[in-house]
Amino acid sequence: MYLDRNSNLRAQIVSAIQNDIFTNRKVGDKLPSEAEYASAFNVTRSTVQKALKDLEQMSLIEKIQGKGSFVHQTKPHVKLFNFKGFTDYAHQIGAEAVNKIISAKVNKDQYILRRLRLIKTDQSLTPMTLDESIISLKKFPGLDKYDFSKQSLYEVIRQEYKTYPSTSSLRMTAISANKEEAKLLDCSEKSALLQAEGIVHDQSGEFVENVKVIYSNYAEFDLTLGM
Repeated sequence: MYLDRNSNLRAQIVSAIQNDIFTNRKVGDKLPSEAEYASAFNVTRSTVQKALKDLEQMSLIEKIQGKGSFVHQTKPHVKLFNFKGFTDYAHQIGAEAVNKIISAKVNKDQYILRRLRLIKTDQSLTPMTLDESIISLKKFPGLDKYDFSKQSLYEVIRQEYKTYPSTSSLRMTAISANKEEAKLLDCSEKSALLQAEGIVHDQSGEFVENVKVIYSNYAEFDLTLGM
């Protein structure tokens, strides 16, 4: 299999195996061994091991000691830690973060932006979250002129307005997917989904936005709780 030796080999291997899983495999299929992948890609086994670990973190594969790697899911289940880490994590696993604008409108002095956020692996798109942001145009004049299908909202706020989103106060609730949400997030109508709703503040504690995020069934979370 051809790899561009001037680019990230690990990310290319992740992408190639993902594509194979999405197009040729079903749940439970056994994948080639680390040695077979190393030979096919002409890389070291340690590089293959790192790529397989990325795929395991996405819940695409399951590694069983002494038996090998098996297909666990045929779409990625991505671990989301915070709003800021979405794009960086996508790049880490050899994928691309994609934003689709559902609606963008101005109501008096408020900019109301709804976006579908997806992970792109090769030609496959997996929906991760449906976001709604309500932002004051008095605080961020001209923000509605940017194309947030191509630009990061927080990156624009940081670079152009010198405001740095820092903390959030969110309420997590379980909701039942309506017809639109089910279509956008690739699930059945009335499926149980997780919703976060609240306020984001900047480094000085000043209000940045009201936010509502609905997570798809492909999003996963790691939580550490004190007891």
